[in-house]
Amino acid sequence: MAGENRNLAYDLSSFENVDDITMSSTGKKSKRNKKRGQIISISQGSSAKAQRRKRNPFVIFSVTLLTVVLAGVAIMMVHFSAQINELNNQITERKAVLTELQNEEAQYQLQIDSKMTDSFVKNYAETKLKMTPMKNAQKQFVSLSDGDNGKVFEDESSRNVFTTILDAFTSVFM
Repeated sequence: MAGENRNLAYDLSSFENVDDITMSSTGKKSKRNKKRGQIISISQGSSAKAQRRKRNPFVIFSVTLLTVVLAGVAIMMVHFSAQINELNNQITERKAVLTELQNEEAQYQLQIDSKMTDSFVKNYAETKLKMTPMKNAQKQFVSLSDGDNGKVFEDESSRNVFTTILDAFTSVFM
């Protein structure tokens, strides 16, 4: 067994009892000489200190802070995802209501268009309002060919000496 353990990364033969080592080929027990310098004894107080792991408060704080931040981000992502889903549901409902109202509007517009024909308006005016159609003798035409009666008035404040001289010359020659 000792020959088999030589290929390992660690030599485990120093931890075996001398009586337990057997030869694989012969099956007889062989005895080794104990080497006195291999086992180190450590006092009880110093072994407890060696086993206790030193903890860095900065590492503990940073790991705790990182965990809290990641948990917060995960919670916020779930919360915002739920809000987005709720808003999408509301948008879908509102679009369905809008489509329904647009269909109703189209139906009402068709009803209005079917009732507002010329014959319906004429019939309503004659029966309900007691109106009669106009005859050709009742028609009068307005004539606007009497000439252009538009006049432009100038402000007196915009007149200066040069415009009065110009007006004097134009009135003499025309």
